Amino acid sequence: MSKETFPFTSTSLRSLRVEQELQEWEDARRALAHRRAMSRAPLPPVRCRDTAIHNTFMCGDMKGVYAVLKDPAMVNALMETVHEEMVWTPEMGMWTLSSKVKQTSALRLAASRGHSSCVEELLFRGAEANADPGGNTALHDACIGGHSVCVQLLLSHGADPELLTSDGCAPLHLCTSAQSFHCAELLLDDGAEVNVRMRESRLTPLHVAARRGLEKHVELFLSHNADVKATNREGETPLNAACSGAERPSEAGRYLGRRRAPQALLRIIQYKL
Repeated sequence: MSKETFPFTSTSLRSLRVEQELQEWEDARRALAHRRAMSRAPLPPVRCRDTAIHNTFMCGDMKGVYAVLKDPAMVNALMETVHEEMVWTPEMGMWTLSSKVKQTSALRLAASRGHSSCVEELLFRGAEANADPGGNTALHDACIGGHSVCVQLLLSHGADPELLTSDGCAPLHLCTSAQSFHCAELLLDDGAEVNVRMRESRLTPLHVAARRGLEKHVELFLSHNADVKATNREGETPLNAACSGAERPSEAGRYLGRRRAPQALLRIIQYKL
């Protein structure tokens, strides 16, 4: 008998055949399971109109939060509120009462109020950082409120620093208060585009900060190479925006004062020169 050959008995051959059949069956079962998983339609999101649950996240009541989140589906549930309003219907020629549904999420509610512990818990349990029910993400809401800890948490969990709202605003456009300065820093450190434009008006964050007289924001954006010559849809530069804000403070937003705008204006002029 050659040294390169190995004798197989009928029993060993039968055993090898059975093992091969079992392996083929297991491979077929796994392939079927994979096809089913790929073709399975996503489940519709849970909708919640219970104001008590909404208030739990708005108030940052962690004991209540833990109780609500015993149901995993509530992590990304759509929080809905229904408002009754009168609308004019031309077809009927009269005013009629119409129900309007507004949507948000638990993560948005918590981030908008600056409840960082609640935001952290939701993100830990799989809340979608870039979900935008109602047109805003939690990152947009946190920037509006100037809640930098929430902004940092959201960015660390994959929130997009350049995602636009339904109105066309990026998170940097929404850093419009003195309290939001650190939020703007975090966004830029995370790679946000300093010259991002609003969808319709074509305003940059520098336009917004200059009009509102936010000196530290102006300095921050300029230090990140903001385009001082950028023009909006009307051809207005950030310099024009600062002048406009100084001349008409009542139109420049609640954070603008006459004494602050000229200083921001001078800084833009110095940078331009």
